[in-house]
Amino acid sequence: MDRTRREQATDNKRRQQANQPRRSRKRWVTFAFACFLYIFVSSSLLIFHGPFSAVRNYVIDTFDETRHGYLLRPLSLYTVSNAAIEAHALAKNGMVSETTPISEIATKNYTNGDGAIHLYTYHGETFTAYIMVVDNPKRIRVAVTKYMGHNGETVQQMVNDVGAVAGINGGAFSDTNQQGTGANPLGITIHDGKVITGAGTTAKYPEIAFTSGGQMIAGDYSLSELQQKNVQEALSFGPVLVLNGQPVSVPDQGYNPRTAIGQTANGKVILIVTDGRGQYGQLGASMADITELMLQYHAVIAADLDGGSSTTMVYNGRLVNTPVDLTGARSVATSFVVMPEVGGSSK
Repeated sequence: MDRTRREQATDNKRRQQANQPRRSRKRWVTFAFACFLYIFVSSSLLIFHGPFSAVRNYVIDTFDETRHGYLLRPLSLYTVSNAAIEAHALAKNGMVSETTPISEIATKNYTNGDGAIHLYTYHGETFTAYIMVVDNPKRIRVAVTKYMGHNGETVQQMVNDVGAVAGINGGAFSDTNQQGTGANPLGITIHDGKVITGAGTTAKYPEIAFTSGGQMIAGDYSLSELQQKNVQEALSFGPVLVLNGQPVSVPDQGYNPRTAIGQTANGKVILIVTDGRGQYGQLGASMADITELMLQYHAVIAADLDGGSSTTMVYNGRLVNTPVDLTGARSVATSFVVMPEVGGSSK
């Protein structure tokens, strides 16, 4: 009998000892979760309601630029209204680009005989940029997702769709529930002279366009103004960074992956993408960085394109940059693509 009691006592002691690590782990998990919750709540309140307006604006700009604005409400613990987020975006994006009146733009027709494409790499202090120079501007086209109204496509898919040899992401878009899938191009979109979006509108939008002569036009224009210059390709984004060979002062929007397009006096088209958001330890590029880079490559006109997670460059079937999203290149609504040289090499 005594032995049975001793064995039971021993078994009970063993069970207690076995349960102690489990209770200890449970306490640590609870403690870790409580710490995470405290840090998350404190950080959210500090970012969205603290005294550092620059930090708050940077966070909102970052999510807005990557079409992930729908995440701002939960990240703010639903203490920031949709109206406040939209008002901030409108204040940032609704600024009119510096614009040359359409009547003052002298029509040009570029006849570049050299159809070469040149690819360069530039290492800045906070970013790495990939610069593609296309000698013949008449090779530039606007590509639009073939699933318009439903979802977008990656730049690589659009390049393949139209048989292009290179491409970069393009303009603004919207989606149902702001999920960032590139379903609907915003503003005025034109391809091969055909109006894809913006037909019948008299409103002005920030536009980047190319005429039948290969001339780049950028600024706030209406559809009728673009048609006056026989625009064949156009999409909507901005702001203008270089105009008449001079830098344009634009609001600082922090450091991000960025995409931009420009043109030199002799018609060469400059396509630029940069990395950022911690890629390779780099923050990204500012608007001033991109403007300076465009001027280094002798742009007389240049404009910003959609950046952040959208930033993508494709050349000869491969990604040139590394898109910032963990899932890879994102779907977008429009791209600028480079078509094969007519009667010559695709390179």
